[in-house]
Amino acid sequence: MDLNTYKLFNIVAEHENISYAANLTKYTQSSVSHTMKRLEDELGLKLFTRDRYGVHLTTVGHELIPKVRELLATHAQLEQFIDDIKGIESGTINIGTFSSIAIHWLPAILDAYHKKHPQIHILIKEGGIDELYSWVTNRDVDFCFYNYWPSHNIEFIPIQEDDYVAIFPKDYPLDKDLEAYPISNFHEKPFILFDPSIEKNIQRLLAEQYVSPYILCSSREDFTIMSMVEHHLGLSILPRLIVEQRKENLQILPLSPSYQRILGIGIKSYKDASPAAKRFIDFVMDFFNKKLSFQ
Repeated sequence: MDLNTYKLFNIVAEHENISYAANLTKYTQSSVSHTMKRLEDELGLKLFTRDRYGVHLTTVGHELIPKVRELLATHAQLEQFIDDIKGIESGTINIGTFSSIAIHWLPAILDAYHKKHPQIHILIKEGGIDELYSWVTNRDVDFCFYNYWPSHNIEFIPIQEDDYVAIFPKDYPLDKDLEAYPISNFHEKPFILFDPSIEKNIQRLLAEQYVSPYILCSSREDFTIMSMVEHHLGLSILPRLIVEQRKENLQILPLSPSYQRILGIGIKSYKDASPAAKRFIDFVMDFFNKKLSFQ
């Protein structure tokens, strides 16, 4: 089977849309459809179901896609290894990340990196902590920027701590002498919760302090949470890096007791990563003046 067919299969499986896959690959929609049908015929397997909303992997398709992605990742590593031997810089790096890191870290990192490595193509995919972990383990991305979570069975390279802070509307009545906001004060107060599938630590720290706020709603979007707080719908807790996006519209206080998340890089195996991915990770560690270590 032609490797390009498997590449196309991976794109269609990820986006569940023939026309979008055609736009990404510069094939015609008809060509993509025929290629997927030919793949099913040659394998003797039904890989997709089709409806008016798009195409969706069958149970067999879901079983096959991790193996295909492993094949594509291995082939990309081989190509980059050969290019390294020849002294040629090439390749694509797929990076998963939180939106806050995409906003505050990646622009400066990518600007500096592309000045040194202009031939490396970088794709960014944003998601929450569960999505990022899944993408790394399934080889949808080469690695991800996210926060350390002990139950996740991947390698983690720490970079920086990020404090959790309490956020309030601009005119919320706070004691001017208050230097940190007691977590116990959230008890039974209206609260906007960051969806645990995106950010797990906030629910954990409330539970550790035996605090039960009145959860008015939860959201996967940090901007939504901050906007709701600004409009007096409730209070919330967010990582400081997120709040930096619109801190002028909020009051912010550290928590008491304090809590931090450890931001860094999650990767299935640094040792087995592609040369391009390793170079990028090494560059990031130099950018932050950190030594490569694993937690």
